[in-house]
Amino acid sequence: MTTARPAPAAQAQPPGTPPAASPLRWWALAALAAAQLTVVMEMNLVPVALPSVQRDLGLTGAERALVVSVYTVAFGLLFLPAGRLSERLGRRRAFVVGLAGFGAASLLTGTADGPGHLLALRAVQGAFGALALAPASMALVARTFPDPRERGTAIGVFTAVAGGGGGLGVLFGGLLTDHASWRWCMYGLAPLAAFAVGVALYAIPADTPAEHRTTGPLLPLRVLRDRTRAGVLLAVFTANIGTFGGFTVISYTLQEGAGWNPTGAGLAILPLAAVVVANSVLAAPHLLRTLTPKALLASGTALVAAGTAWLAVAAPGTPYAAGVLPSVILMGFGITWIMISANGTLAQRTEPRDMATAGGMVNITTQLGGAVGVPLMLALDARTAAVTAGVLIAAASVLVAVLVDAPRLRGPH
Repeated sequence: MTTARPAPAAQAQPPGTPPAASPLRWWALAALAAAQLTVVMEMNLVPVALPSVQRDLGLTGAERALVVSVYTVAFGLLFLPAGRLSERLGRRRAFVVGLAGFGAASLLTGTADGPGHLLALRAVQGAFGALALAPASMALVARTFPDPRERGTAIGVFTAVAGGGGGLGVLFGGLLTDHASWRWCMYGLAPLAAFAVGVALYAIPADTPAEHRTTGPLLPLRVLRDRTRAGVLLAVFTANIGTFGGFTVISYTLQEGAGWNPTGAGLAILPLAAVVVANSVLAAPHLLRTLTPKALLASGTALVAAGTAWLAVAAPGTPYAAGVLPSVILMGFGITWIMISANGTLAQRTEPRDMATAGGMVNITTQLGGAVGVPLMLALDARTAAVTAGVLIAAASVLVAVLVDAPRLRGPH
């Protein structure tokens, strides 16, 4: 008769030894990147599809603006509460619930038969999108990749997906609207969300709700009191007024004024994403080594202001190369300069206890910038809207230059 051999006792790791990396960590990154791609694509699908949505459902001018804004407001306002909820549910569970809910809401949004139905479901999409991304971004990446070198690679992939997802969104938004229906812009998000959920359940280890839960306010005032942090968030907010609003104006000008189809309108915006990705990969290290955050953030905001104001000449009949293309290139450079300096500047000016909140504020100000930009640009005629928004963003760039005071960031050598 044989007896079972007892399992060997676990050997204690020396103090300071990093936790062992999961053999499934790259699959986990695939799930996290797919989630980021799903939500980022959604933000950029809708402006291209909006003219078709308006015709199909008979939206008024106010309802047309709300189709974008109700999502961004729900996402922005619920992002910090969603982060707190993820502490109680556990990060993987919150990620899976949020993304599954986002996919289901996207399917239902594609069936909307009237303005009220559509707007309600767009708000639900925004709420679940916040729950999916609040715990899923840097917190899960950092936990999944304990080795600093691999973590740097993972964060680079995650950032590239965020930059490139916008371009894929406008491209697929145009293709799906043109060759199927705007409803497929919503249906098409569900398989990507389902893939991310399935891979997450397979590859991301389950965690328990945090034992030491945060009990303070969702947004401590000390996070906003620092003038440099305030300048960073102002740059992000105003730049997204221009880019979100600009996408919508370009789409309407080309489709309703110049007779372009949705695919052409999507391709017209695509150079912005190409500029963002190329700048992030090729120029970012040099810019971070040679320019201060003040210079990058203020000049980036000024470039977005110039790109937004340039849309004043993009009237029907103006050649694309003279009207739209300079605008999207200027905005692409501007938003990239802001993106590559914002997170690093916040990191060097923020205590560890406030890092999650400060990082979350970048997501929130991005969404709220869109919530302001789209109604502003749609409430006025295209030329007046472009000049008004451009002047406001230019004024913000001056204020950013006054507020931001931080040492040069070190890009990778």
